[in-house]
Amino acid sequence: MNYARRLRNIFVPLRAERLTYYLFMKKLCLLWLAAGLLAPAQAQEKFELGKPNNGAYRYLDDYKALKEYIDYTKYPNFKLGVGTTVNNYLNNSLVRNMTNKNFTETVAGNAMKMASCVDGNGNMNFTTVRNYVNTATSAGLNVYGHTLAWHSQQANGWLRKLIADKPEPGAEEVYAQIAAKDFRTAQNVGWKSDVSQYGYSLTFDQTNGLKVHCTKKNTNSWDVQFVAMDNIPTVVGKTYKMTMTVRGSVAGQLHSKLGDWGGGATANIPFTTEWKDVVISYKATVANSFLLLQCGDFVGDIYIRNIKFEGNTVKTVPLTQQERHDTLVWAMDKWIKGMMQACNGKVKAWDLVNEAISGGGNDGQGNYELQHSDGYKSGTWDVGGDVFYWQDYLGDLDYVRQACRLARKYGPEDVALFINDYNLESDWDDNKKLKSLINWIKKWEADGVTKIDGIGTQMHISCFENATHQNSIKSHITKMFQLMANSGKLVRVSELDMGYVRGSNRWGSSVKTSEVTETEHKKMADLYQWIIKEYFRIIPAAQQWGICQWCPTDSPNNSGWRGGEPVGIWDSNYYRKHVYAGFVRGLNGGEPSAVESVEANQVIDTSNGIHNLQGLRLAATSLDQLSAGLYIVDGKKVVIR
Repeated sequence: MNYARRLRNIFVPLRAERLTYYLFMKKLCLLWLAAGLLAPAQAQEKFELGKPNNGAYRYLDDYKALKEYIDYTKYPNFKLGVGTTVNNYLNNSLVRNMTNKNFTETVAGNAMKMASCVDGNGNMNFTTVRNYVNTATSAGLNVYGHTLAWHSQQANGWLRKLIADKPEPGAEEVYAQIAAKDFRTAQNVGWKSDVSQYGYSLTFDQTNGLKVHCTKKNTNSWDVQFVAMDNIPTVVGKTYKMTMTVRGSVAGQLHSKLGDWGGGATANIPFTTEWKDVVISYKATVANSFLLLQCGDFVGDIYIRNIKFEGNTVKTVPLTQQERHDTLVWAMDKWIKGMMQACNGKVKAWDLVNEAISGGGNDGQGNYELQHSDGYKSGTWDVGGDVFYWQDYLGDLDYVRQACRLARKYGPEDVALFINDYNLESDWDDNKKLKSLINWIKKWEADGVTKIDGIGTQMHISCFENATHQNSIKSHITKMFQLMANSGKLVRVSELDMGYVRGSNRWGSSVKTSEVTETEHKKMADLYQWIIKEYFRIIPAAQQWGICQWCPTDSPNNSGWRGGEPVGIWDSNYYRKHVYAGFVRGLNGGEPSAVESVEANQVIDTSNGIHNLQGLRLAATSLDQLSAGLYIVDGKKVVIR
């Protein structure tokens, strides 16, 4: 019989009760059941299987967990990490088991960022952090900390309150405007609820300002909500007058709260179809408030031209630059100390500073500048928006040096500190962002005290159909690894994920998961394989920290991160994709080879019938009649491909 057409690239995981035979060209792949046919098989969880009801994915069923393919004799320090939604890890056993079985390191996507742990008044809550760290480390995982210093997802209200203007000595209280926003020019809002799920949109123009377009009546008024203004300098117990210029396509009302996420003063804001200045009074219950607007129970359009707040206040003067600096160093000390104490020495590595390099400008030495607020660049100290640029106040050098000093003061003695950034593989500027980062590290370390241990490259990349684009990206990934290796620092791929772009447009939109072909999925798997092998090829073992896959599963359509893209190792239902095989090939340097293989030339006797794994005898009388799969023949498990 000629079985060669079916028996290509056969992979079977080694298990205690089995002995694997490889047969190529007239040799059959056999799997002996040492414990006998009646030994109960351990059920596989869905994340251990390929897509169901599709023969093209059955080969994935036989792969072992990803971490089992790491060769620790060659790469003793290598860690295979995964970005983790902490709530899912703690409360969903499927997610937890998938993480624990496949990876050696876990990284919280958001739960360890400042805004997740610190409220608008500087109160810190590390309950979730403690539960996560304890649960993961008890399961044998390393926890990698993300992130100590960043400009995004900060406790913006608290920090701005700390450096707000101080009362002028001897000044008397006066009635005045304390905050205002004209949406015709300030065309932005802060946090907002999911626009797709709740059927609304927010747009701006120079005539009407903000337009809230509501397409359906939701269950709750708060389903549609957004922060219209923030950093309103309220004082607890004082009453403030808000004036809003507003109209609607039909008459209705907005629901509002002046406060923070812990509470505040509420009021309804009525409007008609004509422009009117609607006046509302609030008695502040929190200091430094935001204005939250809700309209989930309204269908139609609401237009808001401007909002202003007035109240009794005193004349103020700005803090000096030194006062701002010292105040923020105190705040950073409180934050880093609190986080390190919550982790109790169990988190041995951190993104010390995240996304510091701007990707533009000139620091005077040919490097890109650090990121700063637009206000800082124009000569003012107004940070604005929902971010907080510490470097605006601490300076480009002291920002990182202070964070490093505090992390080493409060962290474990052997803590490893990384600078993490994106676009380090950039081909459009010949890796200039990475070159700039390496030079900035030299400047930060020039004080002889600051020590940066490693560099993290995020690698949110795309696989390109266009060969020219793809080859350019690959050549600059190689250059990136070479530059990182030559820096002498530890090297970590920190947030790897991948979309797919068709056509010749270098900046074209990524293909949605539902539209990706089998060929494209396999091309992505090949690129993952190449990246991992290139990391092992270029980065010396002593400098390897590891590779972290940022998205374990494909992104949902309504996700704020690469929504609807095929960015996962598993699909959205937690089944293995072809990318899983790409990871295996990359980690293992080829096909899985952790099984002992033995040639078997004996003829397989099918006279006693061919059975499926459930023991049901099949109609087929020869192996040549079988489709791909696992079968029982003559007391043996037979793998047909």
